[in-house]
Amino acid sequence: MSALPGARKFRRAIAMTTAVFAVAGGTAFGATTTATAATAAPATTSVINGVAHPAQHHIPLTGAATSRSTTSCNPQVWIGDRAPYGWQGWITAGWVQQYWNQCNDHVGVYWWWNQDFINRVGGTATIKVSSPYGRLLAIGTINTSRTQWYFEASQWTHGTPNPDAWRAGAEVNSSGCTEWATLHWYGGQDWDGDRGSCNDPYAPYPNGTQP
Repeated sequence: MSALPGARKFRRAIAMTTAVFAVAGGTAFGATTTATAATAAPATTSVINGVAHPAQHHIPLTGAATSRSTTSCNPQVWIGDRAPYGWQGWITAGWVQQYWNQCNDHVGVYWWWNQDFINRVGGTATIKVSSPYGRLLAIGTINTSRTQWYFEASQWTHGTPNPDAWRAGAEVNSSGCTEWATLHWYGGQDWDGDRGSCNDPYAPYPNGTQP
């Protein structure tokens, strides 16, 4: 990345503050923010299978999460809103949300199964971290042995796409349809709310189209 350390720290602070406000009031900073995305060129297409990890502790959704081991950084800063995954029009399979790992600067996805869905249907889910700006996608497969899972796109940090904007997503039971949560620009704004799409591999742009 070519951004100066000072600018990077400022951008992180803006992103974390935005996440807190987004959870508290459902709003994001307006266009007056002076933070800018990194100037790195868009990366080439990359699809990488990763390992999703069960969440050992519930992380409350009342604001920026509290670090479980340190006060120097925050491993889960909530970004945007939770997006529900509707299964075949009659039951919610679960909820997906983006988070930012402040400790290592990775973008992540958090997934909660709906216990009623586990009891009635069950199955697996593919959880995803993606950016339409650079056509980036990382995926991990999970089951219903735990109700909460997380996955981080550890090979990409902020600034890999330009602009630096990401979505978290989930696809249930290989349906071909993904629920994408908030598209968040890490310069300090939510650019789009959640969107559902089918047979589209990457996170959609704000207008719903593919990169």
